[in-house]
Amino acid sequence: MELSDKKGVQQIVMALAALGLKEVVICPGSRNAPFVISFNRHPGFHCTSIRDERSAAFFALGKALELNQPVAVLCTSGSAALNFAPAIAEAYYQRIPLIVLTADRPKIWTDQGDGQTINQTDIYKNYIRKSYELNGDATTENDLWYMARCLSEGYHLAACSDKGPVHFNIPVSEPIYGTAIADKKQTPRIFREIEIEKRIPEKEIERMAQQFSESKKVMLLIGQHRPDKKLQKVIQQISKFENVAVLTESTSNIHDESFVENIDRCITHLNEKDAEELMPDLLITAGGAIVSKRIKKLLRDASPKYHWNVHEGDSTMDTYQSLTSAVATEPVPFFQQLLNHIKPRSSDYNGKWQQLKNEKEKLHQQFCEQVAFSDFKVFHTIFNTLPSSIHFHLANSSVIRYTQLFDHSKTASAWSNRGTCGIDGSTSTAVGAAMASPKKKFVLISGDIAFHYDKNAFWTESEIKNLNVVVINNGGGGIFRIIPGPDTIAEREKFIETEMTASAEHLAVHYGWNYMALKEETQLKNTLKEFFTVATTKTILEIFTDANQNSFVLEQYWKFLKEKK
Repeated sequence: MELSDKKGVQQIVMALAALGLKEVVICPGSRNAPFVISFNRHPGFHCTSIRDERSAAFFALGKALELNQPVAVLCTSGSAALNFAPAIAEAYYQRIPLIVLTADRPKIWTDQGDGQTINQTDIYKNYIRKSYELNGDATTENDLWYMARCLSEGYHLAACSDKGPVHFNIPVSEPIYGTAIADKKQTPRIFREIEIEKRIPEKEIERMAQQFSESKKVMLLIGQHRPDKKLQKVIQQISKFENVAVLTESTSNIHDESFVENIDRCITHLNEKDAEELMPDLLITAGGAIVSKRIKKLLRDASPKYHWNVHEGDSTMDTYQSLTSAVATEPVPFFQQLLNHIKPRSSDYNGKWQQLKNEKEKLHQQFCEQVAFSDFKVFHTIFNTLPSSIHFHLANSSVIRYTQLFDHSKTASAWSNRGTCGIDGSTSTAVGAAMASPKKKFVLISGDIAFHYDKNAFWTESEIKNLNVVVINNGGGGIFRIIPGPDTIAEREKFIETEMTASAEHLAVHYGWNYMALKEETQLKNTLKEFFTVATTKTILEIFTDANQNSFVLEQYWKFLKEKK
């Protein structure tokens, strides 16, 4: 097997192969050439070339998310490494395993006026699980052992013990293009970390079960989570207790008629008395980020007597300022264990939530029947038109908020970059996920600003046939017309909303994508039906709406839910 002639580079590549890494996303450059050569010539890797470093890192994040395994992203030295930062921060807060490989110049040239040379040591220190400095020019047995040890530790940190991104910075000196047959005697001395199944001590489970059984009002709030049939089943079992209300969101990826899946629809404009009755004595949270700012505020104001946060890596996170038990384990085994100990108690808590949900659902449907053409109407029609088994990726800002108002029970999954909640990599993440699972059908829904901000996601030669994109073009950052504050200031349009007139048509032509445009309500239903057919592939559907109408309609929606009985 012919790899780079640098023994240090050989050791790194062969160690990562032995550890189980399979996917490598490579950005072009010179200093990373020894790795470009070696990863491509090693039979254990599948390599993808992505030109833009920021896009490449989000692309790798999407692949890691979809494959549920570590994915590496590699770049050359200098400012290229800084462009990985947004996706690394997202992976850090979502605990997605990225193996970040940055080639570097020899350390003697840092801050000495040499080209493409910056200080890359600990460059991501605020949002990385751990950083390592490896010597790509290593030759001694001790140095090679040290690198294999660091790679073993870092890989398992990313994949198992503290999931998230891990960084390996690797200085290499010239010459960098030489090749040699890999030395079979230099088999990397890797080690594997044995995963241990965590189980709560029986004494603790009994104590928590007593709190659960004594609480008249128990709320299970499930945040962002991968689709998980076991989690859905155990939550369905718990939801049958009269004192339990289960609240979920589109990105929770669990659905049941007994769950309250449109939180904001139910709680917006609650009076003080009703809000108090619906707030829990015991709050149990699981999963990642919650989109709804309203439920966060209500729960912080309510200050539940007990709050258990069930999360393997972030159990001590106190989002609602009421944490009493940090449960550092996966939710499924914890809830299964708890179910064996809790006892039913009589309560009208679940009934009150179900009554409220049903009332708001009827009002929601009434409003949808007569709503004017707007972003709201577009989302309503999308969710009424889409076939089952579509995997959604949702851009941030107004898109993720609108989707919380509609029924996601027909979608196979829904995902959004809710680690840092930025708009900068939504499209690249969706492209990476779609390429990782070519047999699945993906749809990205994006606003116009987020779409154009990440247009280099399409700058790839890799063939993609299972992703379609909906761009809601309302002429700027529509989120700033529907949240309190920026909607009232004079500088909004130019400096906050960043009003724009560009469309996606020329971009679609440039990158070889099909393009559809929709500007009239009369086209909406039929165009969406055509868009969602199996035959429609690699298509961007751009829907033009009026920004002023959008904010007016949404304001009328909340008013309708409040005043109509």
